[in-house]
Amino acid sequence: MIKKFFTLLFSGKISRAEKALEHMRKRYKLSEDDGYYKALYGIYYSYVSDDKNSYVFKVWEKFLNGESKRSIERSFKELLRDLYDPPSDFIQAWIDFIKMLDKLPTPHKFKKT
Repeated sequence: MIKKFFTLLFSGKISRAEKALEHMRKRYKLSEDDGYYKALYGIYYSYVSDDKNSYVFKVWEKFLNGESKRSIERSFKELLRDLYDPPSDFIQAWIDFIKMLDKLPTPHKFKKT
């Protein structure tokens, strides 16, 4: 279900990605304050709003420039350790995203440049 959400989002099917995210929230009874949901929504919002300085864009840039998923995951964990202590489910959502990078379509916003 999460892979479907990311696939829709990065394929440019924004309204369908939004519906998939809402469906996940309802199906798994996640509140809007749930860390995993917050992370997914943050990825969605940053991508949709074209926030090129957001972490989701930085992760894709690193990956598309040849950096390994393992290296990206390691740098993500280091970044979190240095900044603050977020909920583990928030971290897990980002780790899941990073681990799926090679199984997701290249974001449509990167293809335009």
